[in-house]
Parts: sequence; C-alpha cells; structure tokens
Amino acid sequence: MTLVNSLCAEISVFQGIGESTGIVVERSAIRGKKGLCKSMRDLAIKSRVLGDGYYYIPIDLWPKAKEPVTVHKHDWTVISSIPRTTRIGKKRRAASE
Repeated sequence: MTLVNSLCAEISVFQGIGESTGIVVERSAIRGKKGLCKSMRDLAIKSRVLGDGYYYIPIDLWPKAKEPVTVHKHDWTVISSIPRTTRIGKKRRAASE
C-alpha cells in the first residue's frame, strides 16, 4: 500500500484506547509526521512511546466499527529503569549459597 496522497483517519488515543474522531485528511496535509502511522502495529508503538494524543492512520487500516479499539494493553518497563542492585544482588545471593 502506498502512503502517497492516501486518506488518513484521525485517531484519538487516551490511556491505550483508540477512537476515531471522524476526521479524514490527506496524508500531505498532516504537519509534523510524528503522528503519522503506517500500520496498527506502528500506531501501538508510537502511542506507547509518545503517549496520549492524535495519530493518523490510512483509512483502510482502521476498523469500520464505531466502538473504541484497544491500541495497547500494558505499559512498557524500560530495563534501565530497574535498579541495578536488585539484579546483581540476586545473582550474588545464589552464588554464595
């Protein structure tokens, strides 16, 4: 599927739930391509990374149903945010026993 001059649906994502706003725009009219998604997977990734907001996805890829869609279910835990002492401490305790 080519994204050149395709029509995109505006999707509002809040706390992992996506809902179409009913607005349809041409891809070329979208400013700041951060919110432009190529697939549902891309929408899930961007909404996790960038947070709540408005995203644009080709109109053929968004479900025709009017009810909200779960875009992502779980928050990501970044491995670097886990305290280093808890990971090392478990290895040392197991080795000493």
